[in-house]
Amino acid sequence: AKHFLERLNSDVSLTQYEKRDDDIDKPVALLIIRRLLKNFYKHIEAMYQAEVHGRGTLKKIELEKIKIRNEYDVQRMLYALIRPIFPLARLEAVDDAEYRAIRYDIVLSEYDIVIEVKCTRETMTERKLTEELGADSFHYKAQHVFFFIFDRVKLIKNVDAFEKAFNRGEKDVGKSIETIVIQESIFH
Repeated sequence: AKHFLERLNSDVSLTQYEKRDDDIDKPVALLIIRRLLKNFYKHIEAMYQAEVHGRGTLKKIELEKIKIRNEYDVQRMLYALIRPIFPLARLEAVDDAEYRAIRYDIVLSEYDIVIEVKCTRETMTERKLTEELGADSFHYKAQHVFFFIFDRVKLIKNVDAFEKAFNRGEKDVGKSIETIVIQESIFH
């Protein structure tokens, strides 16, 4: 037992256990998150709208009942996609921002990544959405923040300009902010 512990201590000292074969480094984690967000609508299409196999027990009529109606629905679906890849991801984590507590929608602490989910609604204005994003970008402490806007009601008039307006580099604001808007017609 003593020999085993000495060898284990030596291996740890030599960083044998710092990285496992299935660990994901931060650039890859960012790539995965970015791809999941940009292609979220493909999950909706494949899971809830595509034809189902005749022998399957999940029936199309049952799946069509599942609709995204608000931000919490988007968070749940997105978290369900992220969690198998990043098992330490947390949903609705709270952090103390000294003035008031901040609730992060999805947090990947090990990568210092936060995902803020927004879902537009009929009663929301583009101005209100931009005010919320401005406040969030100021208060969020993570090194990398993703704003994921599920524009269910096509509130945003120019998606490209909107995304560009809310993207920031680490040199600009001390953190990287990426904005991704999904505005596909399949959600209606």
